[in-house]
Amino acid sequence: MEGVAVIAVLGCVPALALVGLLVGLIAYSRRRERDRRDVLQQWAMQHGWTVVPAPNVDWGSRLPGRNRRGVSLALFGAIGGYRVSVAEYSYTETHTSTSGDGMGGTTTTTSSHSHPYVVIVVHLDEPHPAISVQPRTAVSRIGQVLFGDAGPMTGDQNFDKHYRVAGDPVAVGQFIGPALRAEHLAGTVPLWALHQTELMTYRPGRIDSPHQIPNLAASLIRVAALLRVKDQRKL
Repeated sequence: MEGVAVIAVLGCVPALALVGLLVGLIAYSRRRERDRRDVLQQWAMQHGWTVVPAPNVDWGSRLPGRNRRGVSLALFGAIGGYRVSVAEYSYTETHTSTSGDGMGGTTTTTSSHSHPYVVIVVHLDEPHPAISVQPRTAVSRIGQVLFGDAGPMTGDQNFDKHYRVAGDPVAVGQFIGPALRAEHLAGTVPLWALHQTELMTYRPGRIDSPHQIPNLAASLIRVAALLRVKDQRKL
């Protein structure tokens, strides 16, 4: 009996070690996240910004995954005379699959994958018509050739070949001028969407360092400066 007991105890050792390792990893991950947020808070205080956990914003409804509660953290401040927000957003995809277990039954496996994004918003002073610039897919290019275009055209053939603009045709002609189209073609500005007073873009990842923030916002601020809207500076 003693031998059986010893074997049982030894058999528990790997399991206990695994549990201890998982607990340690969770604690380490939480400590790193706490330290990262402390650094963001310190940077915000030094630069006159505000950090808001889980802000009350509706940006998630316009982002991948449409997770209305997906914005977990946002920093609010100003860069170059523009009011700017930089936030962290995520949504989770869950996949479930069922397969035979070899004994006449089935086994169900569920896996989840989180998609994190950094969201940048430049806040304009007045509301504007909804408009966005997205890459033109192969399917939309075929549709453009066969049926005309599903969306407003700018008249710039090179731009219209590579980008699809969603929005009112009059607004497209008013807001997207030659300088902005040229910057898109050069790859110096991001894809974006304008909704009311919010000019938004996003990219995969998260805010690893607060020193990223000015660079993250710079290209979208360039879009704001080039848009033909009356509350922006004339270039």
